[in-house]
Amino acid sequence: MSQLPEGTLGDAVGVLIFTFICLFTNILLLWLFWITNELLGYIALVGYFALLCTTSSIIQQIYNYTLWDDLLWQQLYYIKANYHNADVIFNNGNFGFMRVLAIIRLFCYIVESSYLLAYCIQVTMAMYNFWAARRGVERIAAVIGRVAPILLASLTIGLLQTPAVQSSFTAYLIVANVQSVTSCAVSIVLLAIIMREYVKSKLAWKRVQTSDESGNFWSRLRNSSGSDSSKDQSIITPVYTAQATIFDDNWVVVRLSIAVVLISAFIVANIVTHLPQADDVARDAKADTPDLGPGRARSNIIGYIFGVTPGLAIWIVFGLTRDFRQIMHETFIPRSWRIRGPTIGSPLDGPWESARGRQPSDLSGIAVDTGIQLDDMTVGAKRRPI
Repeated sequence: MSQLPEGTLGDAVGVLIFTFICLFTNILLLWLFWITNELLGYIALVGYFALLCTTSSIIQQIYNYTLWDDLLWQQLYYIKANYHNADVIFNNGNFGFMRVLAIIRLFCYIVESSYLLAYCIQVTMAMYNFWAARRGVERIAAVIGRVAPILLASLTIGLLQTPAVQSSFTAYLIVANVQSVTSCAVSIVLLAIIMREYVKSKLAWKRVQTSDESGNFWSRLRNSSGSDSSKDQSIITPVYTAQATIFDDNWVVVRLSIAVVLISAFIVANIVTHLPQADDVARDAKADTPDLGPGRARSNIIGYIFGVTPGLAIWIVFGLTRDFRQIMHETFIPRSWRIRGPTIGSPLDGPWESARGRQPSDLSGIAVDTGIQLDDMTVGAKRRPI
């Protein structure tokens, strides 16, 4: 039986339903990576920690809603005894089991943002053909990109438990957010660069279609993988290799734009939501009874949306590529319900794909040199586009 104030149960149910939707889409994305053998890709790693974060949120929501009044009374006593501690302020008085779940989610946020940055760096490097003559460096970077986020996040969580950091709320706020906010900010810049190259590649293709001398330009596109014979190093040309075009289709602009908006919102929310908590905790420390009103309950309930949205966002941005849409269509839509019609491909489908052979694409539909290995770290592993 819920102890939530009257009139807030509907809000709690709505947020919990949204949380389960995020959980379902998160699992769906991981299933897509599983059947395409991409279980160690950067976005798959983001998905694992997003799933852990969403699961912990579901547990905390049910626990919090069921024991709302009891927890607020215990929280009031805990705040009165520790209201000067930055950890208490940052976690808004959460203690015991609730504090453990909050730490798990903070750890997941940091790791998710770091893996997203590693992915954006890898895509950008591949797009500019940086790894062409640096295969050894690429393999080392792939290992570091998978291990470093977890180590750095663990270091951050460890520092947050030290008395020196917990003695200052400003220091605590900086340590808790520096890795995730920096990773998100750099990821936004790299995503903007990726979208810029997408627009350039589209314009280049239109020029190929309208030019009478498209043969030479087509040759330049096909040989734009950074060969030593190329003398025009000031112009970065699109890499048309493993798949029809660098990007799946125009839908990639929408998906990457969504990613930029959501990452920006994450940065803002990650900072703004914690700034007033020092005053909130100080006010609770002076109170004789906890605030059991519907206003505080709704604020607490809405706060859970922030932590579970990544489970839905990564599916929208990374799980709705053309190849993944095709897999979901063939798997979940009964054969009798499917609309029969010609398959719409990208502008370069046909001659280029028939010559090179199609390969599955990941998030962005960005196809890079087939020699690039990102998801497997063993010698002789299967080579896949990003």
